[in-house]
Amino acid sequence: MPQSISLLLSRMGEPPFQGSVGFVNNAIPPLLQRHGWDVRPFPPPAPAAMEETMLPFGLAGLFARQCEHGLADVALHDSIGAALRFPSRQWARRNVVLHHGLAYGAGAWLANPEIDLHCANSPYLARVLRALLAFPDWRHRRCLDPRAFDVVTDVRLPVPCVVDPDGSPLLGHGMDISPALQRLLDGPLVLGHALQPGKQDWIATLSVLYCLNQLARGHGTPPVKLLVADASLDAEQRRQLDAMLAPTGTCCADYLIPLPHLNQRALFRLMRTCRFGLAYNRFPEPFGFYVLESVHNGCPVYTNGVGNNRFLLPAEHGLVVHETPAMAAPSTGPALYGAVAETIHADLARPEAMRAACRRGGALIAQTWSPAAFEQDLRAALERVERPLPEPPAFDALEVALSPLVRSLDFVSGHLLSDYASGVLDPASRTLAQRLLGQRCGDLDGGEMSRIEAAHGFFRRGILTLAPVA
Repeated sequence: MPQSISLLLSRMGEPPFQGSVGFVNNAIPPLLQRHGWDVRPFPPPAPAAMEETMLPFGLAGLFARQCEHGLADVALHDSIGAALRFPSRQWARRNVVLHHGLAYGAGAWLANPEIDLHCANSPYLARVLRALLAFPDWRHRRCLDPRAFDVVTDVRLPVPCVVDPDGSPLLGHGMDISPALQRLLDGPLVLGHALQPGKQDWIATLSVLYCLNQLARGHGTPPVKLLVADASLDAEQRRQLDAMLAPTGTCCADYLIPLPHLNQRALFRLMRTCRFGLAYNRFPEPFGFYVLESVHNGCPVYTNGVGNNRFLLPAEHGLVVHETPAMAAPSTGPALYGAVAETIHADLARPEAMRAACRRGGALIAQTWSPAAFEQDLRAALERVERPLPEPPAFDALEVALSPLVRSLDFVSGHLLSDYASGVLDPASRTLAQRLLGQRCGDLDGGEMSRIEAAHGFFRRGILTLAPVA
């Protein structure tokens, strides 16, 4: 097994760490050192320095110092680290990218032949990576990266709530619970939480809350409000949502309580008080720390399942995935989310059953996403890069399959629920997509498929992908 490793990982440094990425990345150096690796950190220059932004002399110094060590056996990047210094055999014999998501630096890692292994943070993200790398070039009858199905693996991440059930002091950035917030938590309102800024589908979220409060009013139970991050909505977004709610005689303030960013210990205390969490999101979650933290703290989460959220936990383990194809319709209104509200309202009336479901979920979380599991998976991944890859499958032996981004596709109505972009397929597109599914590439004419892709964009819209024959 190789012994020298250069770490090009973002958000590394002294605690408190900024979010889950910093927590995971900072766990890597001591893990490797315990197993005899010569660890060579590559900390990026301070991004706040205007001088360095305009004139990257600090980065040049880091490059020079990295070269002083000689060629590393392995360079381990995350996406930001790969953008900082492209994976190349000029400075490492093997290159590995640990993907916390796919939001950054795609030009550095997408189909880079000098990357020996892509490590996804979930099996879902691994499937998405394979679909990206297997993007078809019909005219030349090849995939973007022919190694797509052998160069991707996944690792189980260490979840902070497993290490520190009351909240990690290493994630101390943020506010404590104020006396005013504590009074609110102790009050008569039924409170839910959705504190991840920038991820919510606000139409879906407010529709659920509207229907939930209608049910509460009809049954004589307390009103329901949602705790949200005050960074979630700017003034213009709030104005637009208030205009949408105006026909109901309500506004955002009737449903949402904005809060400042909380440190993890305060967040966990809040989750233990809340009755439910909502994750009706637009952002395709690559992993799902927030959902796991809520369930681990005894608070069930209801979600449309975007991204990895739909795969995190089985039924009756504190995570409820509820979405229908009709939710993709352009005329989506509050009534379509009535069934979600009815489920939450019924579950609020059986708190012990929901606590039991969360206990089952918490036990599974502790078993699955532990530091020991991460150590085992990361070591296996680094050992894997020393083994030669098998011969990739021939392009013509692959078959057309539904993309891992698709949550639901109704070929009758055309309703498409997708992590890339939901909508309604026109009749010609859905008929053609249904005909292509399961066909082998060897039976498809490259010129015709190029014309189909130009007209319908099945692959670039993340509706179809290529896969080995099962």
